Amino acid sequence: MGSGDWLRFIFHSAPPVSPPPASLCSSASPPSTTPTQWRVLEAKLHGHNTSIHSSSSSRPTPSPTVLASRLPAKLNQLQLGLRARARGAAMALLSATSPAKAHFSALFLCHDEPQHGHALPPAPHPQCSGAGNRLRARGRWSVSAAVAPAPAGAKEEEKRKPRVLVAGGGIGGLVFALAARRKGYEVTVFERDLSAVRGEGQYRGPIQIQSNALAALEAIDMSVAEEVMRAGCVTGDRINGLVDGISGSWYCKFDTFTPAAERGLPVTRVISRMTLQQILARAVGDDAILNGSHVVDFIDDGSKVTAILEDGRRFEGDLLVGADGIWSKVRKTLFGHSEATYSGYTCYTGIADFVPPDIDTVGYRVFLGHKQYFVSSDVGAGKMQWYAFHKEEAGGTDPENGKKKRLLEIFSGWCDNVIDLINATEEEAILRRDIYDRPPTINWGKGRVTLLGDSVHAMQPNLGQGGCMAIEDGYQLAVELENAWQESVKSGTPMDIVSSLKRYEKERRLRVAIIHGLARMAAIMATTYRPYLGVGLGPLSFLTKLRIPHPGRVGGRFFIMIGMPAMLSWVLGGNSSKLEGRPLSCRLSDKANDQLYRWFEDDDALEQAMGGEWYLFPISEGNSNSLQPVRLIRDEQRAISFGNRSDPSDSASSLALPMPQISERHATITCKNKAFYLTDLGSEHGTWITDNEGRRYRVPPNYPVRFHPSDVIEFGSDQKAMFRVKVLNTLPYESARRGKQQQQQQVLQAA
Repeated sequence: MGSGDWLRFIFHSAPPVSPPPASLCSSASPPSTTPTQWRVLEAKLHGHNTSIHSSSSSRPTPSPTVLASRLPAKLNQLQLGLRARARGAAMALLSATSPAKAHFSALFLCHDEPQHGHALPPAPHPQCSGAGNRLRARGRWSVSAAVAPAPAGAKEEEKRKPRVLVAGGGIGGLVFALAARRKGYEVTVFERDLSAVRGEGQYRGPIQIQSNALAALEAIDMSVAEEVMRAGCVTGDRINGLVDGISGSWYCKFDTFTPAAERGLPVTRVISRMTLQQILARAVGDDAILNGSHVVDFIDDGSKVTAILEDGRRFEGDLLVGADGIWSKVRKTLFGHSEATYSGYTCYTGIADFVPPDIDTVGYRVFLGHKQYFVSSDVGAGKMQWYAFHKEEAGGTDPENGKKKRLLEIFSGWCDNVIDLINATEEEAILRRDIYDRPPTINWGKGRVTLLGDSVHAMQPNLGQGGCMAIEDGYQLAVELENAWQESVKSGTPMDIVSSLKRYEKERRLRVAIIHGLARMAAIMATTYRPYLGVGLGPLSFLTKLRIPHPGRVGGRFFIMIGMPAMLSWVLGGNSSKLEGRPLSCRLSDKANDQLYRWFEDDDALEQAMGGEWYLFPISEGNSNSLQPVRLIRDEQRAISFGNRSDPSDSASSLALPMPQISERHATITCKNKAFYLTDLGSEHGTWITDNEGRRYRVPPNYPVRFHPSDVIEFGSDQKAMFRVKVLNTLPYESARRGKQQQQQQVLQAA
């Protein structure tokens, strides 16, 4: 059988599929290449000495090695359609030989040198092994092979995919570049400073990649998505939501796990911005990223686009994508100068080596206050990321080394979760920036130029969807370009780039506008949030001491709890139906705790699941300097007793508080079902608790009363001993263990 007959046998034996695009294959004279340009893994047929004969020749089948030398040259990167055809061919060959003894290993031919316009860097070769009629590659049925196109596709040989220019190497620009390259487009990314791309996270901190964005990454490149998810810290499998900043009490809990699980999506993660951009830049390839290049202008002549760099260099392409952020030069050239909208908030951000005691049950929290709010999130490796928002004029500054001090003043009186995290952060790790956004416009582009991400719809960070929307943009734009290309191949007409860009804008416009509006609403809610009557009322602020819940707080909570599940379901899963080629699947590694839904309903159960060690820290008012912190023990068989002298028979569990109003046997603390209870033993001056809402009440004699973290316990009424209840973490991360002594010292000093 000749090489032509062999190839016809392969194609005619395969299941009928669409031929690959002509731009990915070409026929030419036999190759003239070196061993470094081609990698050949021979296909071997073991078993009987079986020959396959054509109907017109009795010659034996040439060996795969000989066959490889006869294959045409200039074979480009394989696409899915070509792999499917090769897979069918392999199965046909296996069935033609002895099923019991046949053994087949794949033939891989990958050219090392990318071709102009559409080739990709060589994909990694799967490890293949086979036995009988089975082929397996890394857990998936696959065979990769390089073959020449059928002669019928020779007319497509002259067509090439458009050359894409991308202004900006941030997350949105890199994701689109990756998606376009995976579809065979030649892409050039212009980035002003590659080190700034990879170091951006040092300024802006980790980024939340929610389920919708992770699913889009999976649809673009599964291996890249897997790397991102391995590097990220899962937060969607825990409790997330809103809490009152002063009391620390839950206002509304968010279930981000169920929408992902029901739709077969990955669970939300938080990842370092630097790590994410490094992964994406590696996947796109250094050859496609032009460092030291800043697009400041462009010329669209109707048939081509020329990007003009700051240093005067010019680059020509078939379309230009502006992914250069909120201060986009491409946007300015398209639509003229327009001011970004100041949100009214300045933002302090920091990362601390700090592990809260509820790290296993809570992913992130938004602490609400009037004209200020605070966000904390686990980012893995024993670190917590936080954002502190304060309503004030833009352009403000702080004195040198004065950020931490000002934050402690702004959030004075807030719950321990906030104060402890600020105290645990080094001054040098705190950064400040004003928050701006841009309302999305009806038109995202003109002609052969369009925008994506922050350049067209910069969002406030309240929903954590800014980067996620840029990832969705990048996926959708690549899909619309590919659809237009396939249509041009079928019809034999030039690719309509302008129409494909318009379709992309139409597909994205409504969803982006809604999520942009939701992000602004979240900021408005923080601005108007009032926990109690009297807050923000000037002369009537004395009403705050009465701790009367504000009607707006009560009503707002009701509507949030009603509308939040539907909103989260649409935000996290509303785009999943548009993702092509992504199977619905959930990972065992994303499995949530079996008690998750109980924690949503029961705050006490959530507190009981909290790790860490409970302490009573003495506070200054009315205290003797001799008082020391008291460690509470979760042992239901032992009780800690308090009195003006210790019990000689049980000195380990008896604590002396040498103060006038402390009775000889004043009170005890016991543990039951991982909760702690305080019992007054009929003391003369009583035992008092001030809860995290600021309500003070006397503990009834001989009746155990449960207390909680942040509560204040008073033994006596006037000359009293006062303690604040605090829970310190058990430091599950190795990096946090190294900072245990420093963290506990910081908390002790703050108390």
